[in-house]
Amino acid sequence: MDIAKYIGQYILKNNFCYIHGLGNMELVKRPSMHDGKLLSAPTYEVIVTSGGSIDDSFANFIATNEQISISKAANSLREFSINARKELQVGKEVPIPGMGKFYEEGGKVKFSTDASFRFTPEGMPALKNSRQLEEQKNAPVRPASYPAPVAKPSAVNWTTVGIAVILLVLVAAGGFGFYYYKKQQQQNTPVVDTLPKKDTVVPVAAPVVDTMAKHDTIATPPPPPVDTNAINTFKMVIMDTTNKAYVMKRYRQLKITGYKIEMLTKDSLDFKILAEVNCRFADTLHAKDSLRRLFGYKQTTVYHETK
Repeated sequence: MDIAKYIGQYILKNNFCYIHGLGNMELVKRPSMHDGKLLSAPTYEVIVTSGGSIDDSFANFIATNEQISISKAANSLREFSINARKELQVGKEVPIPGMGKFYEEGGKVKFSTDASFRFTPEGMPALKNSRQLEEQKNAPVRPASYPAPVAKPSAVNWTTVGIAVILLVLVAAGGFGFYYYKKQQQQNTPVVDTLPKKDTVVPVAAPVVDTMAKHDTIATPPPPPVDTNAINTFKMVIMDTTNKAYVMKRYRQLKITGYKIEMLTKDSLDFKILAEVNCRFADTLHAKDSLRRLFGYKQTTVYHETK
């Protein structure tokens, strides 16, 4: 099984490839340069970093193309990594066809990109809102030869105007009548002598309660510490769109390739694809970055269910 061939294919498709024991290979764009006379085009090269996320995406890619089980593909990938490390330690180079070669320098694994390597990224499809497409489809088509209709000035409906004036007069009369009734009622109300008489008994003030008295309180124990090293299962949003046809097609493609995903439909205009990731709580940010590179969705977040 030619693992080196699949490494090149996977990088060109996903812009990265993590190989346990060698590192994380990333496809990086270098900007164009101007030497004073000519402006060179931007180039792409492959670099190796020590970090990376351990998952079965690359092994799944190999298994799909070779029509074998994921465990067998993972074993073959592990053997390739072990043999490559042995060759690098004795000073040899490990080539990746059409892309470059691994080499070791100062005890670190590095990658040298071939000068003839060329990469052209895929174009981004222009997607329109499904509601906008439906409105354009159902909009009536007007022949070009027909003149546009001219809006006629609307005639004044004097009956409606008269009814509105009568209602305003009735409301004003009702308000004035209510005001006059309240004023007459206040004038006819007898004045009550609120001053206390000489024999009025003054109520005794209630005893003051000492609110500062101490009470026996039970100390609430602090919450148990969160184990940040425990492996938890998180659901992360790898796609959120309103295009139902596109998200269904993408969901079937990912489901066939063996990804642990599910589709969430909130309403007819909100479709989400969730991926299941097993990692520590402290590694969720790194997991989101890996999923963002793997699936190309820039707004990958941890999904929180709302009730």
